[in-house]
Amino acid sequence: MKVQVSEKDSTGAGVSQIDDARRRRRLEALSRDHREYLVDLARRLCRSHFDPEDLVQDVMETAIKEIDRLPEDANLRAWLTRVMKNRFIDRTRRRKTAPATTPIDDVMVAAPAAASADWWEKLDAEDIRRRLDALPSELRVTFELFAFERASYEAISAQLGVPKGTIGTRILRARRRLKQLFTGADQDEAS
Repeated sequence: MKVQVSEKDSTGAGVSQIDDARRRRRLEALSRDHREYLVDLARRLCRSHFDPEDLVQDVMETAIKEIDRLPEDANLRAWLTRVMKNRFIDRTRRRKTAPATTPIDDVMVAAPAAASADWWEKLDAEDIRRRLDALPSELRVTFELFAFERASYEAISAQLGVPKGTIGTRILRARRRLKQLFTGADQDEAS
């Protein structure tokens, strides 16, 4: 005959739940009772070399990992102090063996070479108006309504009595011709 051992106590809570609750209470007490002390100690140790809050965080992470191994009657403040000093020493050693770094503020970053302005960036409305006479009237009128009067495709379509798709095509052709006039490029290159 086998006897089954239940993992539940008389209240119905699982042993692991009780252990987790006990562990949580112990960690909360550890943090409540010793955090201020740890912050003060970290500030004294770190001075301006490291961030004291990071050091305290490392110590608390170690406490979370190791809390189950510590006896109930352990002197937690002494243990936490030893852990903090060891973490500080580890950081100091890593810093000494780490390759030298230069703060970003001290680095001179070369400015990108000044790009020459594109041909079209130098144009103004008057330059474009002077060249518009070289365009066929259907392209010129459509482009003027769109570019200078800010009319929508729908408004231009209604005013000229042509389909909206034709308006887009005329504006594109006008732009290509204007580019050709300003750059002297072939129509094939402007496409």
